[in-house]
Amino acid sequence: MPRPISQSRTDLVDNALVAFWNIGFHAISMDDLVRETGVSRGSIYSVFKGKRELFHACLDRYQEAAVTPKFGQVEAEGARLSDIKQFLEDGIASQEALDGPMPGCLVVNTLAQLDPADEDTKRYLEFHTNRLTKGFRAVFERENALTGALSDQEVAALAEFTTTSVLGLWSNSRKIADGDEMRRYVDMLMSLIRAKLGVECP
Repeated sequence: MPRPISQSRTDLVDNALVAFWNIGFHAISMDDLVRETGVSRGSIYSVFKGKRELFHACLDRYQEAAVTPKFGQVEAEGARLSDIKQFLEDGIASQEALDGPMPGCLVVNTLAQLDPADEDTKRYLEFHTNRLTKGFRAVFERENALTGALSDQEVAALAEFTTTSVLGLWSNSRKIADGDEMRRYVDMLMSLIRAKLGVECP
C-alpha cells in the first residue's frame, strides 16, 4: 500500500529517478511511479504538478548524483586526456555493477524518445550534452596548447564529436552484455582523439 509522503523530497526524487531510468519517461505511468516510489498519487501531486515536473527534478538530481561524481574529474582544473578515459572507464564499471541489463544513460534514453514539442525537457537534456562538450573542449584546449595541432574551430569540432561518440556508447550499452566490448570502443575513441591532437600514446 503506498504511504503518504513522509519520505523527504530527495528520497522521492531518488526513487522516481530509478523508475524513470528503468522504464523511461514516456512509458512510465503515475501508477508505475506510485508503485516504484511507494508514495501515494495524492502525495506526489502535493509536491509536483505532475509526471513531467517530477521528471525534471530527477534530471537535476541525475546531474548531481550520477554525472558530477564521474564527470567532475574531466571538469577539474588541469584535467587531461587520462581523466576523460577514466570517466569513461568509471561509467562502464558502474553499468557492469548493476543487476540485469545495462541501463545506459538517462539523458540518452530520453533523447531517443523526446517529443520535439517538449521544449522544457529538451533544455534539461541540452544542459547535459553542453556540459559534456564544454568539459571535453577544455581538456582538448589544454592538450592542444602543448601540440598546436588543431585550430580553435577544430578543437570545438573534436569536442562535439566526442560528446556524440560518448552518447552513442551509452546508447549501445543497453544492448551490450560485455563491458570489454565497450572498453574496446573507448580505446578506439581515445586513439582517435590523441591522433587528432598529436598526443603520443601513454
